[in-house]
Amino acid sequence: MIIKSKKIFYKDWVYMWLVEKRDYVKESTYANYSNIVFNHIIPKLGDYKLNELNHKIIQDFLLELSKNGRKDNNGGLSEKTIKDITIVVKGSIKKGINEGKIKHIELSFNYPRDDKEKSIYILTKQEQNKITNYVLNNCTPQNIGLLISLYSGIRIGELCALQWKDIDFKNNKLYISKTVQRIYIKDKNECISKIIITSPKTKNANREIPINKDFLEILKKIKSDKNNYILSNSDKYIEPRTYRKYFNKILKELKIKQFNFHSLRHTFATNCISLGCDYKTVSEL
Repeated sequence: MIIKSKKIFYKDWVYMWLVEKRDYVKESTYANYSNIVFNHIIPKLGDYKLNELNHKIIQDFLLELSKNGRKDNNGGLSEKTIKDITIVVKGSIKKGINEGKIKHIELSFNYPRDDKEKSIYILTKQEQNKITNYVLNNCTPQNIGLLISLYSGIRIGELCALQWKDIDFKNNKLYISKTVQRIYIKDKNECISKIIITSPKTKNANREIPINKDFLEILKKIKSDKNNYILSNSDKYIEPRTYRKYFNKILKELKIKQFNFHSLRHTFATNCISLGCDYKTVSEL
C-alpha cells in the first residue's frame, strides 16, 4: 500500500527513517539518534504533515532549540547537540525528497554558535603531586587508573575498557582500541539502558601511547591475567559513571576541589606541550 505524502505525518516518517538506520550505524550512534527523535524532533515537528515542512519551519525549530532547549550555560542546547539534531532532520528530509514524497527543500541552516568559552581546568603541579603520591601509597587497581589517565591522556571510557593485554611491557606502549559506554535507546514505548564495549569515536582514536618505564614497573606489581580489566583486576569491567563517582570520592578525601575527570586528559596534553612536545604529536596521542 502506497501512502500519499499528504497523509504522512513527519513523526511517522522520521521514525521510519530511524528504524532503517539501525542496520547501518554504530549502536551508540543509533542511541543518540533515537534520543534526538523522541526528545526533540517529534515533540516539536512531529504533528506537521511531511509535505508541510519547509525551510523556515525547520530553521525556526533549530533557533528555538538554541534558546529554549535543555538548559546549559548558554540558555539552550549546545552547538554540538543542535548539529546532531540537524543531521537527523536533514537525513530524514533527504529520504523524503529522494523517494518523491516531498519537493526539494533547501537544507542549509543557520544557528547561533556557542559564544561562551568552555572552561577547561588544568591541574596544578601541587594537585598532580597530591594525586600521584596518594596512588603510590595506596596502589590498588582502581587508584592506578587515575595515574594512567593523568600520564596517558585517555578518556574515562577508554580507561574502563583497558585490559592488561593492552599494555606492551616490552616496548613500553599502551594500546587504545575500545571504549566502554552506557547508552540509552528510546523507542515509542520504552527506553533501554545498556552498557556496550565498542571501538572509540573515530578511526584516529585507535592509537598507541608511549608509557614511562618507571610507571610500567609500578603497573607490573599489580598486573594479573592478560584478559582482566585493569580497573577491577578481574574479568568484570567498571562502567564510567561508577568510576567517576569513585574519582569524586578520592578528590574529596584529598581535599582537592571537584573537577571533571576529563581535566586529567587536558592536564596530560598541557604537560606534554610544556615539555616541548609539538601540537601535532600531542593531538595524535
